[in-house]
Amino acid sequence: MNNHKYKIMVSSAVYGFESEIEQICAILSGMNYEVLNSHIGTIKVHPGLSNLDNCLEAVRECDLFLGVIRPYCGTGNIGNKNITFEEMKLAITLKKPYWFVVHGDVMFARKLCNKIKDFKPEMIRANNFFDYKSVEMFNMVTKDAEEVTKRTGNWAQKFYRMDEILTYIQTQFQDIEFINSIIIPQKS
Repeated sequence: MNNHKYKIMVSSAVYGFESEIEQICAILSGMNYEVLNSHIGTIKVHPGLSNLDNCLEAVRECDLFLGVIRPYCGTGNIGNKNITFEEMKLAITLKKPYWFVVHGDVMFARKLCNKIKDFKPEMIRANNFFDYKSVEMFNMVTKDAEEVTKRTGNWAQKFYRMDEILTYIQTQFQDIEFINSIIIPQKS
């Protein structure tokens, strides 16, 4: 058994979801993970870097990544880059072991947008109700552009309620032998 305390980054999907992020981080900390998350103040902040760059450094530092995709991405936008989306892209690019939870409304929105003839993302790009960037995140995570039979690493667990997220987190992260079986071969 590996006694290493793994670092898990919980994505910066914070605004309007603060207490839920705090619960997620507390559960993971209780499972003996070192949790990196901007909201709870556990990522290193280099004063010479932007918020985006500090969050991306945390992705580089982590051993595991937990992404949260919600209908509204929050105000973590720098230019046309969204911090949460950029964290997810980097975690996937760096081949960090990753897991994603996605709000059921995002799945519904994707189905709805796919049904609208001549749909263009600009029609609902960003507002206080829904941000289409959430659908783009979901499409990236589920590898929507790839042939279905060739997709791997494309699981996104649907949730509506916090207890559904907590069940998923406990199932994925409580068994340290399972996590070791993912991380140790990757580091060899």
